[in-house]
Amino acid sequence: MSTHDLCDELKKSLIDSLGETKVLWKDADLASYSMESNIQMMRAVKKDKYSPDFVILPTDTHDVQKAVRIAAQYRIPIISKGGGSNLCGMLVPLSGGIILDTIKMNKILEVNKPNLYVTVQPGITLKELEENLARQGLALNQIQGSYKVATVGGSISTSGFPRKHAKYGTIADRIMSLEVVLANGEILRTGQKVLYTSTGYRLHQLFVGAEGTLGIITEATIRVEPRPERQEAIMAYYDNFKSALDAVIKIKTSGVTFVSAEAFTVPKEWYNNTPEGKDALIIADFEGTEGEVEAEVAFVKNIVNKTGGVSAPAEDAQNYVDGYQMIWCGTRAMEDIEGDVICPYIPIENLIEFYDKLWDEIMSKYGIVPSSRGERCGLDCGRYEMAYATFKLPELNENPEYYEKAKLEIAELVTSLGGSVAACMGVGVKYRDFLKLEFSEVALDTMRKIKAVLDPDNIMNPGKKIPNK
Repeated sequence: MSTHDLCDELKKSLIDSLGETKVLWKDADLASYSMESNIQMMRAVKKDKYSPDFVILPTDTHDVQKAVRIAAQYRIPIISKGGGSNLCGMLVPLSGGIILDTIKMNKILEVNKPNLYVTVQPGITLKELEENLARQGLALNQIQGSYKVATVGGSISTSGFPRKHAKYGTIADRIMSLEVVLANGEILRTGQKVLYTSTGYRLHQLFVGAEGTLGIITEATIRVEPRPERQEAIMAYYDNFKSALDAVIKIKTSGVTFVSAEAFTVPKEWYNNTPEGKDALIIADFEGTEGEVEAEVAFVKNIVNKTGGVSAPAEDAQNYVDGYQMIWCGTRAMEDIEGDVICPYIPIENLIEFYDKLWDEIMSKYGIVPSSRGERCGLDCGRYEMAYATFKLPELNENPEYYEKAKLEIAELVTSLGGSVAACMGVGVKYRDFLKLEFSEVALDTMRKIKAVLDPDNIMNPGKKIPNK
């Protein structure tokens, strides 16, 4: 806020409208919202530099509407917060203002089993929702890396990438309808609770991956499925990443139905025994009826045998799949502050070239090395694809711009190979300026025009997602 008087006036408006228990303004309460947890790209910035002026804890749509109307009246920023993994800096209050924490908006509003959908508030975590649905014989099938803490609203706002995408798609594919509070305080319902329609514009897709820059999601209706009768996984080791990649491409192009498939180099601190001379592996998992899973597994085992894979014990394969959220998200939590990960989309035919240039030309120049607990090369393969690599960074305290140069070169490499700089986790401020490498100025200007129409005063999470001209 620009003046003490204005801050006091705003506080009074928020408390009068929402009640004192839903408004936080004391330094001790704001501290956890000021930290830039896991924002590796902002090492040059002290962790306490950015802080909100207020935090709001709404319980329903009308609370959100009240907060947004006040933000609009005073023309101050308002940022919607989900689970808060904040890997790309989309929650950093660059200009102060209000953080709207959806932690108390965590209710399941409707489970419609005949039509296979669920309606929820945005603050419920994926894990909590999945566990609730399981008790009713249903599944959301959106197991993401941040599964334990990621909320439905956050997953939609970042266009989250789930492990089971090959069979069930991403959360973007499964949205039937949204309720959104717009920047002027109006409540938008994007349409009927149907998965597909030929009528109207697909308004809900505007808010997928928008990171709260166009409006605040307050309800979501999402497609669910019956829980499968059987689950099984296959793990096989290969000489190197290329041979593992070739095998997983054969699985993908064979026409067999699988839930997910990965190829990656074996991390140094891999928890299973790796056969001698093997540097990479593949994982494929399957679920469905007893008969279909049995046939699919037998089919893929034949591909593994023909491509020279060494099968791992079935227990190792299933343990990896069952523990995915701890293996991926947990690994990042265990890494020290200097660790980071990239998750671009790279056309599969260019993937080997990407990794060769990434490690031999870019990372080596900047003294960046693979993480002992993560993968040097990896591909999540199926209906959608995401490349990934985890790495350690050199000491940057004296030269924080060093990593920024490396990030730019990586982004330039990704886009030169026809890829996208972020296949998951969103854009925030980490990748914001790199969008100029990926999109034409006409495309970026179209995005700016959409933003200007829905948020003319630029109060919805300003400074994120779209680069300035």
